[in-house]
Amino acid sequence: MTRDALIDLLAARDPLAAVRVLGVTPVAEVAVVRESSVADRFIDGATEGSVADHRRAHAEGRPSEATVAYGDGVTDAQIVDRLLALADLARDTGLLAAVTPVPPEGSTARPGSWGVEDLVVIAAVRGVVPGVAVRPAWRALGAPAAQVAVAFGATEWCVPDDDDEDLARLAGAAGCRLVAR
Repeated sequence: MTRDALIDLLAARDPLAAVRVLGVTPVAEVAVVRESSVADRFIDGATEGSVADHRRAHAEGRPSEATVAYGDGVTDAQIVDRLLALADLARDTGLLAAVTPVPPEGSTARPGSWGVEDLVVIAAVRGVVPGVAVRPAWRALGAPAAQVAVAFGATEWCVPDDDDEDLARLAGAAGCRLVAR
């Protein structure tokens, strides 16, 4: 798929079309990790780090986890360019472990992201960066949206250490089983 076609797909804000066009299928299992268990990786956090920083970590043999910003103040072209750069990184090094799309906090005029937008971006990550864990931003979206995101390509939940959600029940209700990482 071309860069322009991906931008058009994001602009359409149609999560079902994104799933269909990108060939995303629901997963049979969703992995769960706790925030503290990934401390040994280079991680962008709430904001995007540079792909060059990821490459340096990979050159040292360290896996990394990348953030993709989207929502209020981020253009579709910026999202696509970031996804294409991360896809190249994943292909080149094999050490990109996860991608977490993260919306901004937003304002009173507009939330950081709309629910439909969250699902379109999750599907885009899954379609453009295959073979890498796709994690919805648990703290930003919450458990219900993370659960729905599984149907749109999310493969892993990175759950805060202090969250006591019944994750097995949440996964089962989404039609998949929970596995620990």
